[in-house]
Amino acid sequence: MRLIGVELVRVDIPFRHRIRTAVGIHGERGLLFVRVVTDQGEGWGECGALSEGTAVDPPVTAVYDAAVKVAVPRLFTASAARGGVLPSSGEVAKLFGTTPADRYLAAVFEMAVSDMELRASGQSLAEWLEVGPGFETLPVGAAVGIPEGRDVGLLLEEVTALVVAGVGRVRVKIEPGWDIEAVAALRERFGALVLQVDANGAYRVGDAEHLARLGAYDVVCLEQPLPPADLVALAEFRRRIGVAVPICLDESLSSPRRVIDAIQYEACQVACLKPARLGGLRATRVAHAACVQADVSVFIGGFFEAGLGRASNLALAARLHQEMPGLVGDLGDPAGYLSEDPCGYPVVADGWVRVPASPGVGNWPDEVTLSELGEDRQWFPATYT
Repeated sequence: MRLIGVELVRVDIPFRHRIRTAVGIHGERGLLFVRVVTDQGEGWGECGALSEGTAVDPPVTAVYDAAVKVAVPRLFTASAARGGVLPSSGEVAKLFGTTPADRYLAAVFEMAVSDMELRASGQSLAEWLEVGPGFETLPVGAAVGIPEGRDVGLLLEEVTALVVAGVGRVRVKIEPGWDIEAVAALRERFGALVLQVDANGAYRVGDAEHLARLGAYDVVCLEQPLPPADLVALAEFRRRIGVAVPICLDESLSSPRRVIDAIQYEACQVACLKPARLGGLRATRVAHAACVQADVSVFIGGFFEAGLGRASNLALAARLHQEMPGLVGDLGDPAGYLSEDPCGYPVVADGWVRVPASPGVGNWPDEVTLSELGEDRQWFPATYT
C-alpha cells in the first residue's frame, strides 16, 4: 500500500458530568484521531491521551505536538525507505521510542494502520485476534468518580443507575477521607455488586492498615494505592496489607517492561492494562503474556475513549479473556460519559456488549458530528524525493 498522506483530527467533547478523582477533575475529553490514507484505502486510529496529563501520561496536546513534529515525519521517512510503501501495522509501532508520548503515538498509529489493513482484507479485529466461540459478548464495567461534596447520597444514586442498566462491576474512586465510609454504604445497598476501588496513587505505605479495612466489604482489589514510580514501596504496601485486599496496579504499568518489573517485585496480584499507555495491541499482549505466566489477573482499563478506541479495547479484552479469564474491563458505552460520541458503539444490553464483527477496528468518526463539535484538522501529504 502506497502512502498518500496522514490527517490529524482534534476535537474537544464535554463529559456528561464532571469526573473527580484523587488527582483532579475531568470536565472535557480532548480527542485525537489519526487518519492514514493509501492508494488502497484508509484507516483511523484514536489516541487514548486525556486532556490533562498525569505523572505518567502526557496530555493529548503534547501527543498532538509530537505527532506533528515526530510521528508523521518518521512515518514518511520509513515509507520513503520502502519506495513509498506504508509500513505494516506490525512494523509501525517499532518506529517510536520509549517515552510516554512515543507509546501513545505507537498505539494510535498501529490502530490506524491495522484498521486499514483489516478493512482491505475484510476482517474484523476480533477475527484477526482469533477470538473464539463463547467470547462474542463480554460483561461491561464502569468507573465512578468522587461525588461533589463527597456526598454518599449522590454516589448511591449514580451506582444505582449503573446497576439498573446491568453493569456488573463498578470501580469506585477513593482518596484520603473518602474511602471506608463510601465503600461501606455501597456494600450495604448492593450486596452482590462486584466492587473495585481506585486510589490513583493518593495514599502512602503507612495507610496500609487503614485500607485493609476494605476487606470487610468484599472489595475485589485496591487499585494503585501509592504513586506509580516506586515499585519497592508498592511491594512493601502489598506485604503490609496482607491478604485483606488484593493490590492492582494501573499507572505503574506504563510499558511492558514495567509490567514485568512489577511482577518480579511482587507488587500486585491484579494488573489494569491500558493499550494506549502500553504502546498498542501488540505491546499489551506482551504484557498480558507475562501476567498469565505469573498468575496475575488482568482487566483492560479505559481512558474514557470514544467508540473507536473502546471498540479496539473490546476486541482485545475478548482475546485476553480467552487466554486467561480476568476481571470485567472498562468496556461500557462512551455515550454514558461523553456528551457526544462521534463514533458510536455496540449496544450494551443487560450489562453485556457484543464484540464488533464488521471489517476494521471499529466505527470511524462521523464527519457531520466532528464538524458540529468544531474539529481542528491538519492534512500532511506524503512527498517522496
